[in-house]
Amino acid sequence: MLAAAIAASVCVFSGAAIAQRAPVQGDLAPHAGRAARATLSDLSSIESFLDGYAAAAMADRYPPAMMVAVASPDDIFLKAYGTADMGTGARATPETLFRIASISKTFVWTAVMMLVDEGRLDLDADVNLYLKTLEVKARYGAPVTLNDLMAHRPGFEDTLGDFFQNGKGRTIEEALRKTAPARVAPPGERTSYSNWGTDLAAQIVADVSGEPYDEFVRVRILDRIGMTSTILHDPVSIADTPLNDPALDARLAAPHKLDGGAPAPMTHDALDPLHAAGAVAFDAHDAARWLQFLLNDGVADGDRLLSPQAFTMMRLRAFPDRTGAPDFAHGFMETEIAGQRAFGHGGSLSGFISDMTISPALGLGVFVVVNGAEAPRLPDLVSRAIIEQFAGSSDQWPSPWRVEADAAMVEKAKSLAGVYRPNRFVHSRLERIAAAGAELRIAAKEDGSLVVVAGGQRKRYYPLAEDLWTDRSVDRLFAYRDANGTVKRISYALGTDTAEPVSFLQSTDGLNAALGAVSFFSVLAFIGAWRRQGRSVRTTPVGRWLAAGHLLGALVWLVALGVLVWVTADLTGKELPDLQAAGWPPPSVTALQIAAHAAALAAILGVIGLVPVAARSGWSLWRKAHYALFAAAGLFGLYELALWRLILAAPSG
Repeated sequence: MLAAAIAASVCVFSGAAIAQRAPVQGDLAPHAGRAARATLSDLSSIESFLDGYAAAAMADRYPPAMMVAVASPDDIFLKAYGTADMGTGARATPETLFRIASISKTFVWTAVMMLVDEGRLDLDADVNLYLKTLEVKARYGAPVTLNDLMAHRPGFEDTLGDFFQNGKGRTIEEALRKTAPARVAPPGERTSYSNWGTDLAAQIVADVSGEPYDEFVRVRILDRIGMTSTILHDPVSIADTPLNDPALDARLAAPHKLDGGAPAPMTHDALDPLHAAGAVAFDAHDAARWLQFLLNDGVADGDRLLSPQAFTMMRLRAFPDRTGAPDFAHGFMETEIAGQRAFGHGGSLSGFISDMTISPALGLGVFVVVNGAEAPRLPDLVSRAIIEQFAGSSDQWPSPWRVEADAAMVEKAKSLAGVYRPNRFVHSRLERIAAAGAELRIAAKEDGSLVVVAGGQRKRYYPLAEDLWTDRSVDRLFAYRDANGTVKRISYALGTDTAEPVSFLQSTDGLNAALGAVSFFSVLAFIGAWRRQGRSVRTTPVGRWLAAGHLLGALVWLVALGVLVWVTADLTGKELPDLQAAGWPPPSVTALQIAAHAAALAAILGVIGLVPVAARSGWSLWRKAHYALFAAAGLFGLYELALWRLILAAPSG
């Protein structure tokens, strides 16, 4: 439906990888002994393994190119495979730049920690203390802090308008103000991945340092690490003016999508002016330098950018409420690979998927990126395979730390059964409809395991500890409960999101039921009118006017449903660059808004008509009953239109 089309076409760059570090309450519990430190002394064995893995994976998943950087504290391995641009035939090399999407956020968080190190930022302070021209509106009796932003727990709704600021001539501050999200939850309560929150943190860096964020990152981070092949902005092909070194832009790989089963070049996503959260691109050499900086505790070529204390803090969680399950550690995602803690980040843009994973115990960092969208995420699989090879782990399953559930754990699993809505969605604007169909459906098995179905994909989670389940890839599902033991929230997706139980009326099932009911009774209205043609039926002059109004209302609803089908067809298959080029909202979405408001008016008039139908229409009891059911269905539809913001809400932008 429309929601799926919007969600598919608007590629919200996000993370889907890994994170982190030293033991503290709330961290992933260790399950295996420390592995020997990797030295990358046998580069030929790495290359042999990777060549075979890459050839098989790329043939199966069709990305045109893949770039890999593997690093230890004092050694690197770099290699690129395939074609950087199918349009020109240019081959990918370690000097080819790839967009890294949300891995860009790690530069924001590093900049924040540098200012913390200098005593200029307090992670627990209200962010409004540091903003010069912006303000996060007060709500819930608690301020938003940098700790909240770094853990993606500020309580913001998701945003869409930040993807449509390019070419409007707005400054970063103006774009942030224009696209500011509503606060929909107390800070610290939910994890809801926020690009806008990261861009706000970049603005804090600018306001506190007194220099533009880009200048801070270039001078204070990139130049000192020696990352000379890194760009921070959109390429010139989509920017209004050249924003990067033209020589570096020329080395940028093209994004690709599948066209008839074959990869074809596509347009880059436009992220400026809100670029900090996802616009970085670099080559394999700079990827290795960034990995080594993170492996060497904030030191690059003897130059310490972060104190040991600040670097350690960057690997610690601010929220100790998710014991044993993945979470954010001051901007870096934390998970577990081969029994060892790992930290890093992942990212997605139209035509680019990337993963960066650091294993401190192994002294190993891996960066992988492809320039073609595919599923499952190939870079994640490659990173995990490399780290498992160095760890010497086997592919045994069940894993040795999986437990047999006792009766109490089985009951806890059963209490999770139901429908959950992810907390990351647009609450206050038209694009809320994109959350329709995104629910997670959880069923419990007798062995205490959970089956989670989302987006047509099915995953099995096995009991690991009380209120903690794990799948084979060590994605952990964690349940939060209230004082009565009722599930109030779950954490999942490597800790990047949470979801909450949702009632039938507030779920996609409720929306579908409302649209189905109003469609059914609208069609019945026309069938009834057709059957009455040429027949003598009981009515009054008022009844004849009411009959015409009934048919008009039914027609309005059917037209609105037809527009919904049209919008779905119009958006299906479109990528974010297509929508950016056309402008948001496209004409089809505007038409849907108009049609939805007309349907809402028809629903209101239908309910008003109940009194004259009952008292003055002269209709038969059956005909009155049908009208009452039509009015009730319309009222149900009106509720769902308002709930999903198809009426009384402006589009983002």
